[in-house]
Amino acid sequence: MLADISCIICVADVNITELLDDALTDLAIPEVFVQRTKQMSLVDKRGILGLRPTTKLDESRALAYRFYVPSKFEQGVMHRIAEATDLRMGGRGCIFAQRISLKRGMPLVFNEEKLEALCGSDNKPPPANYVLICCTVPRGVGDSLSAAVLELGVCVPIVSFGAGMGLRDKLGLLRITIPVDKEILWFLVPRSDAELVEKTLIPRAHLDVPGHGFLYKIFVHAPVVNLRVRQGRRVHAATMEQVIAALDEVQGSSDWRRIGTKKRESSGAGKNKTESEKGLFFIGEDDEVDLFRRTAMEHGARGATLNHLEMHSYSARAQGQTNESHSREFCDIIISAALEEDILAHIDKSGLFDSQRSCILKLVSVEMPVTFRHLQGGGV
Repeated sequence: MLADISCIICVADVNITELLDDALTDLAIPEVFVQRTKQMSLVDKRGILGLRPTTKLDESRALAYRFYVPSKFEQGVMHRIAEATDLRMGGRGCIFAQRISLKRGMPLVFNEEKLEALCGSDNKPPPANYVLICCTVPRGVGDSLSAAVLELGVCVPIVSFGAGMGLRDKLGLLRITIPVDKEILWFLVPRSDAELVEKTLIPRAHLDVPGHGFLYKIFVHAPVVNLRVRQGRRVHAATMEQVIAALDEVQGSSDWRRIGTKKRESSGAGKNKTESEKGLFFIGEDDEVDLFRRTAMEHGARGATLNHLEMHSYSARAQGQTNESHSREFCDIIISAALEEDILAHIDKSGLFDSQRSCILKLVSVEMPVTFRHLQGGGV
């Protein structure tokens, strides 16, 4: 198990992915996993003759880049990518990181001399100033959830598609009532607003009902967040997103723009109860993912969510080789802490992490509402 490793995720609008590719090549990152996503926003449109204006949900294509670096380079790498892509400009995307444990057979080799020269190093852990709320729902439900959160003005939802396995596989003929196609929504919100977003999502999507979806959250460090919740004609010298970002920097955090009240937070009244769980995030080829999923579910895991990724090696590109795309599958499973040791022991025995395999297992602490205790799993 590798320690002192950070997982960095950068969600970038498709118009800046070439700049991001160049930045990752300069850093010689050995493995990057790319996933198709979209960023949601609201657009105010005028009616005929300027009457009856309407607000509509809009989407823009984006890619989520997921990769790993030694933790001491985490902050430097993120800031270099943000500068290279002008990521801080409104609407372009976001970047965030989390400290993790990583399990892998074939070792990852980093060009640490280059990373030190280009990014510098810092062993001090940055504050986990944001919460990544991950919500899995049946396909078709995501738009209403995105619109509800956008109306709050706290974040830009990030949406991808996948398949759920778990509860529906145990229901026999009743499985047809639970669709396999899923929407996976990410909401990157300030810690002070996480509870409000949670309370908005759970009743709207009926997430406390088995088969309707799943939600968990991860604490992350996010130096750049997409704040363009509305698209419209620019009428001032600075956009609202630029003003907010500047005030965040002056204030030292985003707490000043919380929607929830301090009084409610300090008293704890109405606060959602959560429990710490363990997230198992596995990337590999089809047969490896199938073995991982079956092993975990045979020993207590109740569900999984599957997504398609592409793997690129930017260290190979830096050496003048072709940056080939390799298909990979991504499987996430949430389990209770009590199951962790037993499941990991059986995964070790499966041979998934012998020295000839390049599949990766990321372990990270997550939190989920106690309402979902009976729904543990990555999917439904």
